[in-house]
Amino acid sequence: MQKKYFFFDIDGTLSLGQTMVMPESAVRCLEQLRANGHFTALATGRLQASAAWFAAQHGFENFVADGGYSLTIGGEIAEMRALPVADCIALIGRLEAAGIPWAVTPVNERMCVTSDERYLPFAPPEYFPTEYDPMFDYRALNVLYKVNIACTAEQQDGIDFAGLPTVRYNPDILLVEPVEKQEGIRRMIERLGIPDRDVVIFGDGTNDVCMFGQGWLSVAMGNARDALKRMADYVTDPVDQDGLWNACKHFGWI
Repeated sequence: MQKKYFFFDIDGTLSLGQTMVMPESAVRCLEQLRANGHFTALATGRLQASAAWFAAQHGFENFVADGGYSLTIGGEIAEMRALPVADCIALIGRLEAAGIPWAVTPVNERMCVTSDERYLPFAPPEYFPTEYDPMFDYRALNVLYKVNIACTAEQQDGIDFAGLPTVRYNPDILLVEPVEKQEGIRRMIERLGIPDRDVVIFGDGTNDVCMFGQGWLSVAMGNARDALKRMADYVTDPVDQDGLWNACKHFGWI
């Protein structure tokens, strides 16, 4: 069997929605892929520390995180860069002037912090714990990995992001985070000497679009966005209907 190199999105692809909980069939599928000698990695927009937590639960030693901005190889961080901090500070200033609540992740930890108490009711319970610190000064930051913005899609249209990349997390929260997973995958496969023809991508969301159409075999989950399905080489069943298992069985990888 030809060895394949798999890169999986997490939310909605490996896990049920944003719960970080995998269906039993997906867990078995990963075990069988590894037993058959295949390489398994993550490709996620999540912070490196968040991806590392998930990776430790499910046997991943290699992953692209931070939307392509970080690489972890063999369990060690090989690359990690942050958002452009000056641009983010300027954005937060505009948010404050418009009365739009926000929070930030200034360290590689599963947390975020805000000095705007109005953000707290919007903080997703399944996301990073949110710290409220009225003395927190975002203008003093030297490093910034994520900006969380409490806004609707309609409010989003009125915000000047000055070119910063965004991903909608839920109807209430918009994230400023990188959307360059394909670049992270490209850097990893170059480091490891992996040929394009042996790379397989699984995804479901808008931030996975960048990974499709790169010359790698692409599989969209049945619950994926329609735009992603149209780009996919193959569309499998939804994540909660054994989509991962069924796709890998279809191609003879397990």
